[in-house]
Amino acid sequence: MRTVAVIAALAALCAVVAMTASASPRKLTGTISVAYSKTYVFDADPLSIAWWDSVKSQFEKTYLGAHLDLQGYDGTDVDLVNKVALLYKSPSTTPDVFMLPTGYVGQWVASNYLAPLDKYLNPKDAPFWKAFPKVIQNESRIGGKVYAINTGENNSAVYYNKAMLKKAGIKLPWKPKTWNDILVAAKKVKAANPGVVPLWAAAGTSAGAGGVLQGSANLVLGSKTPVIFDAKNHKWVVDSPGLRQVFQFYKQVYGGGLGASTSDLFSPKAVGRPVVLLKDHQLAIAIGSNWFADAWTEENRHWATASSEAAAVPLPTSLGQKPGNASTLGGWAVAVSKASKNPDLGWALIKVMQRTPNQVYIANHAGFVPPSQKVTASKAFLNYAAPFNRAFADALPNSRPVPSNEAGYPVWVQGMGQATGQIATDPSTSVDAAIKILKDTMSNQLGSDQVEVLK
Repeated sequence: MRTVAVIAALAALCAVVAMTASASPRKLTGTISVAYSKTYVFDADPLSIAWWDSVKSQFEKTYLGAHLDLQGYDGTDVDLVNKVALLYKSPSTTPDVFMLPTGYVGQWVASNYLAPLDKYLNPKDAPFWKAFPKVIQNESRIGGKVYAINTGENNSAVYYNKAMLKKAGIKLPWKPKTWNDILVAAKKVKAANPGVVPLWAAAGTSAGAGGVLQGSANLVLGSKTPVIFDAKNHKWVVDSPGLRQVFQFYKQVYGGGLGASTSDLFSPKAVGRPVVLLKDHQLAIAIGSNWFADAWTEENRHWATASSEAAAVPLPTSLGQKPGNASTLGGWAVAVSKASKNPDLGWALIKVMQRTPNQVYIANHAGFVPPSQKVTASKAFLNYAAPFNRAFADALPNSRPVPSNEAGYPVWVQGMGQATGQIATDPSTSVDAAIKILKDTMSNQLGSDQVEVLK
């Protein structure tokens, strides 16, 4: 089944090459290189090879006399960043273009590795830019300048099993407006569906940054005080009305027996556990990422009836306050190296990558939400993992990036993981105690002068 899907995807991409083969040539020549992940971004390695080969073909047919040197690397996102960092130590080995996780862009800019791209962000050179929501336009804006262009986003929403909610007497389609709506539904599910996990709310440290990005960080951004890092004062928020809302929500989930077991929450595979639990009809509601739906198209986690059995809705804000829903935001972006001798050609490559068929393909086969609202509205995207893709597209404009560019972010992740993990282990843990865990973690590792309390 997975092989058939790959073949169909490759056939679709061949059509893209044919469509662009007759594009008029431009007066840009030379050879540029691009560094990227061969094995981590796409659902299957053949899909990655096909996409990059197609981009290369389109690029060289559009810009006659130009050539693209593909420099793909194996391993995880961390492996990619570490390997390419070594190349950047010398201008002679630095790739002209780099496709990297958005969370690392700030570090690359701080090292003076990337070229600002603002001069290209006009209707002629960047026809796609106006279709990006402001939050995405600003995602890689550092010090007032844009250093990378997003090519795929990951955000979060709420998945639910239709039959389990219907059995619990909940009207479908379900549209929770507050966190309490989620808790009420989970309680009804627990009563009507014995043995089923009512609600997945990621907790603990085993899943690292991915677990927090997929769990508690979403709640912080949807709380009364949606601030993780106070950019104005350059301090980390360790106590606020919003954080207290988040920890109270966790107490209600785990104190009410509504959450998953600690064996699942604290498993090394915790990030992917809700994907499997939903597929196996062992979980009713999950706060999770857009890539869940894409994972259900894969052979090892295939859920053929997902579109009829499950649905997704944006994660509401705590009390239904504006903007109504919230989510974390992260993804992959493309940057031009400051050392490149041909930055205009590097931008030309970005323009090719941003073509609508290319963006639809990478979104559908890498588990992304396209950054362009034009692309998210396309039937080719919405119908691929229907009905899930629409929910995440709807949530995208109100999604916000976490401050992963800041040096203290891994410590904040650790503190949040420890605090939520403690509540999941012992629901009698007070909100004050959870706040203390986060505050002590941040203060001890970063210094008390790096944290603040918001009233």
